[in-house]
Amino acid sequence: MSLRARPAAAALLSLLAASAATADPLALAPAFDQIYSVDLATGKATLVGPTGAYAGLPVLIKGLAFSPDGRLLGASDNTKTLFQIDYRRATTAPVGSLGLAGQGDPARFDAMDLSYAVTCDGSAWLASGVNRKLWRVDPNTGMTSLVGSTGVRLTGLAARGRELFGTGDYENPSLFKVDTATGAVTTVGSFNLPAATANKISSVWPAFDPNGTLWAAVSYIPPPPPAANPFPPDWSDLARIDASSGFMSILGPITGPEDLRGVPLFGLAIAPPQACPRGTPDPQPVPAGSPPLNLLLGGLLALGAWFGLRRRVLR
Repeated sequence: MSLRARPAAAALLSLLAASAATADPLALAPAFDQIYSVDLATGKATLVGPTGAYAGLPVLIKGLAFSPDGRLLGASDNTKTLFQIDYRRATTAPVGSLGLAGQGDPARFDAMDLSYAVTCDGSAWLASGVNRKLWRVDPNTGMTSLVGSTGVRLTGLAARGRELFGTGDYENPSLFKVDTATGAVTTVGSFNLPAATANKISSVWPAFDPNGTLWAAVSYIPPPPPAANPFPPDWSDLARIDASSGFMSILGPITGPEDLRGVPLFGLAIAPPQACPRGTPDPQPVPAGSPPLNLLLGGLLALGAWFGLRRRVLR
């Protein structure tokens, strides 16, 4: 479906060209039913375009990540669907259902507070701040398989190599390491923010750049706007997080178009994605019934028969 934003698409193509020329990473972030690019040097956001609609609902992305093959994928919290976003042509298309309908907060229209990340081997992961669970996602179909309980409310996920990290909110303002085999988390460290700031955090959306720097879009619980100002203040800050200690440095507000002032950011994706470390090739699973596996089984059976025959001859 078209994002109906040709001028914005043209602007983004210019941003991509400029990014390639300066070797600066491209950062993209969703806010309600829009996608923005974010200049990590200045914190300025530029509208890319709307995310469109699906099944009669606006597509609200929560969690956004690039896969190793360059695809930009995002999880829609309200439609419980995985979407592929072509930011070059300003189009978006459903990959498939996440299979999680009815598992969210009934008081918030089935919201699950999803977050999404992809490790360097192409494995995709989904966490819910509501259910405090981790799922593995098939990036080609959208279907999920439960890994386990995180035990904490994660509001964002980020991948570095094959490592998965998660971020908390006002309840536990810290950086976590996530075990992709069990879903359990270990605390890397506190954000070490003043209580007045930490207590207002509603979500933290982390993403590693190609150099291994961990950036984050920090969204807050907004105060009511003053009577003289019909617009609320900026809802999101740009930050960097020390991945070894959890220490967060707030760099300043993410600024941009006026319509961004009324909504928080709900994700952060940075391109190009990191490659897996050299010397550790990805395992290539062989499906049951495939020719290589059949040849191997056939060879083992033949070898076993030969040993059996040899034993009978020796007797």
